[in-house]
Amino acid sequence: MEWIDVCAGIAAKTHADMPCVTASVDAVHFLQPIYVGEAVILKASVNRAWRSSMEIGVRVVAENLNTGERRYCCHAYLTFVAVRDGKPVPVPDLVAETPLEKAWYEAAEIRFDQLIQ
Repeated sequence: MEWIDVCAGIAAKTHADMPCVTASVDAVHFLQPIYVGEAVILKASVNRAWRSSMEIGVRVVAENLNTGERRYCCHAYLTFVAVRDGKPVPVPDLVAETPLEKAWYEAAEIRFDQLIQ
C-alpha cells in the first residue's frame, strides 16, 4: 500500500506541478499474491482532474526474475488534492485523448459520483 501511495503521489505531483496530499484510497483490488524474490512494477496514471483533486489509478505487476513472466496482481484508485500553504488549489485540466484514456476518464467520473452520493 505504501508503494501504491508513493507512486500515485508522484503522478499527482507531476500533473499538478505542486505538492499533493492523499485525500483517500477509494479502492484496492488484490488479485494475486506477489512472492518473495519477485520484482514489483507499479504504474500510475491520472484518470481525471476536477477543481483541486485528481483520481490516480495504479496498476501493480509482479515479475518472476528467473523466467521474466509478469502477472497482473493489484490495482487501486486514490484521490489526491493539490495544496499550497495548506489550502487546496486548482489543478490543470486533463485531456483524455486515446480510447483507453477516455474510458478511464469516464469511469473516474462514475466512481466520483458514487462517492459523493
